Amino acid sequence: MKAVRRPQFWFNLAMWVMTLVISSLLIQLGALVMSDVPTAGKRISQADFVNADQLADVEHRIVSNDKALLNTQRDIEDAEFVLSSRTLDYTNQRASFENWVKTRSATEADSQNAEVVARAQGIEELKIAERDAQRIIEDLRVTERSLLRTQQDLRTEEYAINDASFEPYQKARSREVLKVFGLRLALTLPLLLISGWFVAKKRGSQYWPVYRGFVVFSLFAFFVELVPYLPSYGGYVRNVVGILLALLFAHFVIKGMNRYLARKRSEEQRPESEKRKAIAYETAVKKISEGVCPSCDRRFGAVKLRKGEKPDEDPVDFCVHCGFCLFDRCTNCNTRENSFFKFCGSCGTPSENDPSAQVS
Repeated sequence: MKAVRRPQFWFNLAMWVMTLVISSLLIQLGALVMSDVPTAGKRISQADFVNADQLADVEHRIVSNDKALLNTQRDIEDAEFVLSSRTLDYTNQRASFENWVKTRSATEADSQNAEVVARAQGIEELKIAERDAQRIIEDLRVTERSLLRTQQDLRTEEYAINDASFEPYQKARSREVLKVFGLRLALTLPLLLISGWFVAKKRGSQYWPVYRGFVVFSLFAFFVELVPYLPSYGGYVRNVVGILLALLFAHFVIKGMNRYLARKRSEEQRPESEKRKAIAYETAVKKISEGVCPSCDRRFGAVKLRKGEKPDEDPVDFCVHCGFCLFDRCTNCNTRENSFFKFCGSCGTPSENDPSAQVS
């Protein structure tokens, strides 16, 4: 059973909406502030620490070497085409000469001796041209291998220039990370301190929904704007910080639980009339309807029965743990009802247990 008034329900809902609106606006404002800090712009890169003159010279030589290599490879393609053409001419002329020689041997004409010599010389010239084309290709191949080796050497030199910039870049990067984290910590830490003060001192205030929006904003700033920029150093710092935060959280949780138990033990020693005045009406009605004692926060329902056992016929009217009165009967109609009800649900008679009706 719910005892919260409908306007109060909608009021609480509206306060949560207001909390989210305030926190979102603060988050947007915080993002604008973070974007204007000196280190929020362009971050340093390894290219900033490279010797620009040496690198430009090497890159220029690489481009020139690549062009020369490309021209050489094209010359090789052209020379291979010439060689193929000359090889074909030589092969055709030699086949034609061999056929002609067979025909001459059949006729044995002396007048053809001069022609034999001329044709043989022509074939030899074609063979020489073919060999010249092969030599051109071989020379181009030598040039190509030389250019390829030069290309490898230039790439190695380029890599060495870039590699030499890595160590100073790492040092500058570490300094930048610390600077960025320090600036963000300087902006975020006051927010966390103010939020902690709000939680400790203003949680019961009527303006708590406004303070709650600031608390949500500060938590967002911590986990989104600060934690990702925490220096790592191989994971050691982040792991140690995580462990410290976990230990801090466990410390406050344990302390809070101990305070809660001590307070409950102290409350159990007080008279029931005083305990009733300290318990909010809506809270008491809700807890009793859920089977929880509003005084000691323990379940007062029957223990889970074993197989074959029967439940008790008489309902529980008092908490079995602290003796707090949970249900009583109307003085007029004897109807069993929640002890915090202000009026009997059957006859409307005012309840004698209503703290607001009691005179001190």
